[in-house]
Amino acid sequence: MHPSAELAESLRAAVGGDGRVWALAGWDELEAALHRAPPSVVAFVDPFLGEEAGTPAPRLLHLLNDVRSAILVAAFPIGAGTLRHLERMVRAGLADVVDVGREDTPAALRQRLIAVRRRSVAKLLDRALPRSTPSRTRALLSAAAETAAAGEGAAEFAAALGATERTVLRWCRRADLPHPRRLLAWLRVLLAADMLDDPGRPLSVIARACGYSGDAALRNALRSFLGSPPGALRGQAFSAAASAFARELFALREEAAARGRPDRTWLH
Repeated sequence: MHPSAELAESLRAAVGGDGRVWALAGWDELEAALHRAPPSVVAFVDPFLGEEAGTPAPRLLHLLNDVRSAILVAAFPIGAGTLRHLERMVRAGLADVVDVGREDTPAALRQRLIAVRRRSVAKLLDRALPRSTPSRTRALLSAAAETAAAGEGAAEFAAALGATERTVLRWCRRADLPHPRRLLAWLRVLLAADMLDDPGRPLSVIARACGYSGDAALRNALRSFLGSPPGALRGQAFSAAASAFARELFALREEAAARGRPDRTWLH
């Protein structure tokens, strides 16, 4: 959502065949699109659009508060007149900033897209995982979360790690993680739970955005993993999902400790 045709062209070149770019006309259209968007979508916006005073639009701050799971990037020329607004926008939840005219080449935008998606996944995992989670386990979880956010499965998870599915299964066992398919299912539940806590997201939209076939499939997943229907989880869905996921990880670690295993590098 930006008046610069050059930025739009650079974004199209940046995503190439890996994605699509939609042009949106204004804040109403952006809000409607964000409520329908999957968690991997990134919105590039002019934060001052429609504001004569050169201050961030109230609608931007509203969206950052109301659609907290969305990834919003502000694109504008950074200078003395706009720099003072940066802290306020970042504090409100802005994912990143692109300095138009300096950081808007296709190569720079492609790197920014990769970076903001990874940071979004990292923030979600930071909220969900115990602090004691080992770094190598986090690396596996990060790749799995990026795979789940893109709506992909076990084959793509293995490809992202440069390994076979059989090897990834072994790595998950040695890292005390669920089977890769169950791990991806858990991460889809976490992504859906995060979106469920956004008040304006309809259940049908959340289901499609997170790769479920429909409302019924998402309801079944939430009941199976969390023991509750969506209506009972609204407003506390992510904390419930994170607690349940942590309990399963703890149980897997306890089972591994009870079995005993040789002291070896689990990535071999």
